[in-house]
Amino acid sequence: MQHGVSALFLAVLTVVLLLITEPQIGLTWDEPVYLMAARSYAAWFEHLATDPGDALQPGTIKRFWEINHEHPPLDKIWSGMVWMVARQFLDDLPAQRLGNMILVAIAVGALYTAVTSSFGVWAGIASAVALISLPRFFFHAHLAALDVPAAVAFFLVTMLFWHTRHRSSVAWDVALGVAWGAALATKINALFVLPMIFLWTLAFARQAFLVRRLFIAGIIGLPTFVGFWPWLYHDTVARLIAYIRFITVDHWEIGQWYFGEAYMPPPWHFPFVMLVAVTPLAILILAFAGMIRGAVALRSSRQTERDQGSQIALWSLGVLVPLLALTTGRTMVYDNERLFMPSFLFVAALAGIGLDGFGRALRRALERRALVRFTTPAVVLGCAVLFAPHLTIAAHMYPHLLSYYSETVGGLRGATRLGLETTYWCETYAQALPYINAHASPGAVVWTEDWSHDVLLTYQFIGRLRPDVRVALAPGAGSLFSRYGLEGTPADISDADYVIVTYRQTGFAAHPKIERWMAGRQPIVRIERYGVPLMELYEQPRIR
Repeated sequence: MQHGVSALFLAVLTVVLLLITEPQIGLTWDEPVYLMAARSYAAWFEHLATDPGDALQPGTIKRFWEINHEHPPLDKIWSGMVWMVARQFLDDLPAQRLGNMILVAIAVGALYTAVTSSFGVWAGIASAVALISLPRFFFHAHLAALDVPAAVAFFLVTMLFWHTRHRSSVAWDVALGVAWGAALATKINALFVLPMIFLWTLAFARQAFLVRRLFIAGIIGLPTFVGFWPWLYHDTVARLIAYIRFITVDHWEIGQWYFGEAYMPPPWHFPFVMLVAVTPLAILILAFAGMIRGAVALRSSRQTERDQGSQIALWSLGVLVPLLALTTGRTMVYDNERLFMPSFLFVAALAGIGLDGFGRALRRALERRALVRFTTPAVVLGCAVLFAPHLTIAAHMYPHLLSYYSETVGGLRGATRLGLETTYWCETYAQALPYINAHASPGAVVWTEDWSHDVLLTYQFIGRLRPDVRVALAPGAGSLFSRYGLEGTPADISDADYVIVTYRQTGFAAHPKIERWMAGRQPIVRIERYGVPLMELYEQPRIR
């Protein structure tokens, strides 16, 4: 009961922290379509409640569910439902982001509980703090996007398996299947959870009922996945095939800037290098210490310690498997760390265990010198020393935490010298809005990188960009907001009054015209950190 109260306290504290820091977090590239989809899905449920017969008709399903049908819906359903309540007391964007903040809070509470139950309270607290202090994870934790919800689902399914591994009831087989199906209905990343658990079972728990559990869960998970997705209620086979093709061969390519070169796909070692590059050094060291503690525990003669070792082994697989999924060369989308987001929850768990191990060793050393009363102050001081460097860097980088790099690569400056990507996902656009709102002439055209116009149109939709400003559209592009009268204006970079450039080198490589246009021009607004530019706003005489 006490652990439950502490977990709830940490969860509530997490939501409060995320809400306080949300206004500074810029809108990202993926959010506009998810925001619109969440609204549409929530509206369908309202229609279902009033007219279920019509709501289930093919035409109605198509009208409400076609938007963003490329991705499973569960997180967007959840976000839409939370938005319908939260819009009564929050502004529109935080109301739509709140659902995912709550999921992060649940993950923090679950992480604390899982680690505390096996390794003690201090380990649990350290794990929760480690997770929230990961600068890139902290940024993503605010967003109405799918990556953190996918990571939370991945983690929760793993934890459900762990906590029921000694219970042979078929009810738990069913529960795991439903949980896995829900995770699949969040994002495809969950596909790898059951194979990961199967590997662990072969190595550490060769019991027939666990093999049965995974088999039954696999069978139950697939219809559960379909059940959560009304888009699949009609033309089910054709739409499932279209979805499978989308996640395998039909997705548009999003390359990756890596060590000064544009790749598609990047080399196999990319996810491992990036994990090291964006995870604070102290947390990496602590996580590695946690893994070593697990290896030592597996050799123990005590069953309790061997159980701890096998749990650490499962969490180590939780770090590794999402990374391995990106090494095959089959993935068509690479956006730095966001696609291996599940790894961060397990890194945090291992870091908490590692820090607890250091604390126990320190306690034994102080006991030998009759100084045991200094254990807690020493541990607190040690934590402050370990966490201070990356928290200081993150505070200076804030809110542009997608540009955070750890001490292992020399921070943002070092990463830039190595040829790693400065930023991505358009979050820096928010910094250009105050100048445009204050200085743009009526009807001024603002250009952004191709296919990034919906970010600015979303700002216009929620009232953060003046309604008379016109947003440039790339050739052949449409607007998510046409139903609201926000169409955008077909225009190239040379036709614009204002040009916003975010320093995503992948974009520069794909569209060399941007850097050619920038040559010899001086920005009127420049956002930088540690001398590295993140975003520039340019003004040019209006072309008539």
